[in-house]
Amino acid sequence: MAVFPMSEKDDTCIRVQTGQIFSLTFVTNSGTGYSWELAAPLNDKKLTIMETKIETPSSGLFGANENEVWICRALTAGQTEIALKYVRPWEKDAEPAKKHVFKVNIQ
Repeated sequence: MAVFPMSEKDDTCIRVQTGQIFSLTFVTNSGTGYSWELAAPLNDKKLTIMETKIETPSSGLFGANENEVWICRALTAGQTEIALKYVRPWEKDAEPAKKHVFKVNIQ
């Protein structure tokens, strides 16, 4: 399975094949109350998110950053985006602390 980490920029461009399962990985810290959410609906004709999970660091340090992993499947050829925002879900009117877009080219 191809693994695509979030880049340091505001977006990450990736290329996958139709039918391919791939994962997106980004840093989170659940102890702060923040989590990554979709900032816009997915084009569900192009891809689907199959699973999300948190991988905790092996250091065992309290408050350490974790990796959030979204496992996806490319469905049909074309281009689409996965727009994300890093928010505290209960702060409905607050601006996201971070935003990121995965630009997905499905061949």
